[in-house]
Amino acid sequence: MDLLSVFHKYRLKYAVAVLTILLLAAIGLHASVYRIFTPENIRSRLQQSIAHTHRKISFDADIQRRLLPRPTVILKNLTITEPGGDRTAVSIKETKIGLSWKNLWSDQIQVEKWVVSGAELALTRDGKGVWNIQDLIDNPKRKASVNRIIIENSTVHLDFLQERFTLKEVRLNLQSPVSSGQQFESSGILTSENLSASWKSKGLFISDGINPPEISPFHFEAETALNGHGITVSTTGNPTIRFNAGGPDAANLSLRADTAFHNLHLTAQIPTLALRNNNIKIETVNGTFTATTNDGNSQWGGSFKLDKAKLHPSIGNIGNAEISGNVKTPRLQTNFSLGSPLVWSRNNGLEAPRLHVSTLQDTVNRLPQPRFISRLDGSMSIKNLHQWHAEFNGSFDRQTVAAKFRYTHEDAPHLEAAVALQKLNLTPYLDDVRQQNGKIFPDTLGRLSGDIEAHLKIGNVQLPGLQLDDMETYLHADKGHIALSRFKSGLYGGHTEGGISIANTRPATYRLQQNASNIQIQPLLQDLFGFHSFSGNGDAVIDLTASGETRKELIRSLQGSLSLNISNGAWHGIDMDNILKNGISGKTADNAVPSTPFHRFTLNSEISDGISRHIDTELFSDSLYVTSNGYTNLDTQELSEDVLIRNAVHPKNKPIPLKITGTVDKPSITVDYGRLTGGINSRKEKQKILEDTLLEQWQWLKPKEP
Repeated sequence: MDLLSVFHKYRLKYAVAVLTILLLAAIGLHASVYRIFTPENIRSRLQQSIAHTHRKISFDADIQRRLLPRPTVILKNLTITEPGGDRTAVSIKETKIGLSWKNLWSDQIQVEKWVVSGAELALTRDGKGVWNIQDLIDNPKRKASVNRIIIENSTVHLDFLQERFTLKEVRLNLQSPVSSGQQFESSGILTSENLSASWKSKGLFISDGINPPEISPFHFEAETALNGHGITVSTTGNPTIRFNAGGPDAANLSLRADTAFHNLHLTAQIPTLALRNNNIKIETVNGTFTATTNDGNSQWGGSFKLDKAKLHPSIGNIGNAEISGNVKTPRLQTNFSLGSPLVWSRNNGLEAPRLHVSTLQDTVNRLPQPRFISRLDGSMSIKNLHQWHAEFNGSFDRQTVAAKFRYTHEDAPHLEAAVALQKLNLTPYLDDVRQQNGKIFPDTLGRLSGDIEAHLKIGNVQLPGLQLDDMETYLHADKGHIALSRFKSGLYGGHTEGGISIANTRPATYRLQQNASNIQIQPLLQDLFGFHSFSGNGDAVIDLTASGETRKELIRSLQGSLSLNISNGAWHGIDMDNILKNGISGKTADNAVPSTPFHRFTLNSEISDGISRHIDTELFSDSLYVTSNGYTNLDTQELSEDVLIRNAVHPKNKPIPLKITGTVDKPSITVDYGRLTGGINSRKEKQKILEDTLLEQWQWLKPKEP
């Protein structure tokens, strides 16, 4: 009988024998698994592994066991107490512990795969920087090793720098070790009182049992929201995280932040970072930033540097912090820089004790017109985002300045300021108004949700054709108004007091209330109304309201009142003395500009829709006493005056009534025959009365013959 025949004859017996052996092996393995994974054995081994911590461990009696693909025990509702007590420190809804097959015949425990689902714990550090679960991690007598760890849907409550953070939906997958290390991936959601950020990370975990464990390379990415826009923060390059005995270090750490909010991009390079005993220490940070406004008209760019940064749970300091950059628009470029040591404390907030600020703004692709030229030194204290104050001394537009600021936010934002400036030339800043087609109310103020109050003292304010000396006022501004109250200033050689306000209407509405004394009247009238009919020094009481975007619109809308009391001046464009001497058609000597000198002139005018109406206006000179009623259209410069000229020396002489029409620059003067002749119809008689009246007035003006 050959071998093949023998095999066929006994193959059934061989198969039964093999199956029997396999069955006995399976029964033996199953029995071994149950022997190892009895509740008493599991509890004993687990309790033994944490015996040095004085903690207690417990789990449900319902234990599940699996033989394939590896011996696995499944425990539910596992809890570990705090040391020496019954309060739960760690809870796990379900954990699967898969052992190596050799664990069945050895006391050395090797976990091939450990899966933790629904874990929850709180992490805290004491004053020495020791974590509250450090004893569970550091066990020199541990006989177990773990190849692969998976954590699913877990929660960690973290107390760090006296803040409470929560890590939700935590996931970790630490792969089995290979020669280069262990690859891992993790993710979760970080939340706090004012933050919610999802994060994920990956890297290579390296531990040789000799050197401190490290992750190299390490990649981290987080997403959160900034002002309603998503923001992503991530590492770049190949940073290394090293886990030293005193705490982790980071080397060659590069960060990048990107958000659609103003298209902001930020980078930072941190050569070294150390976490020790609840403290963060950074030798230096270098970074850059760029941003663009939503309309694309403003582009920001710059750099920053932090040196010698240390952050403790309740205090932190930076040896020096610097930021410099520029803002570009189609018309302007603004350069700025700030630098100071920084000190932060939980009680006092952030302080910049030696703050230096410099700014410079200039035109783009046009003739240079520098402005906002500042070099300031001072200090700033930020209690929180709702409370800060600052003080500065230095120069603004090359003039000495001292300023104080105080910001609060209770019901609404409120900024208080006090500024003393030696000199301010506003001419370079008027281009902004021209670019806005006359819209003077700042867009920034129009967006304010609070208000600004400031006490301003400026030694000299310069405007085109206008100069204010020793100006002092109190400014109040919000999104609806700008008001200068208790305004005091030297003006036109005299002094003025009152108020100025602008309302943010469409178009803007202006109000001017001033009580001026001993000022030059001619430049005042020129600046207000565009004409210069009267000169001299005197007093003016002004209360005017107007609205519009151009000067013409403002003049046409003028409402209010104007009172003048002028001394030692002249009424330009009309020569009353010459009219008395030579008649209406008389020529002024040497073709000089006609004028009527006076030693006092009074006017009280009511203005409506740009038309100034007055009654009982008086002019006093050595030879004349003139009264007038009428109106002037301040827009067209057209006037209509009923004038009565009297002899000041011989007041009983018959007065001459005149009618003045035309424009302020070219008045037309005629005799008002109706008032002069009193109903006489004959032209000859009228002419005779006029000649007699003029002759009567002329007699006292005529020089006496020697």
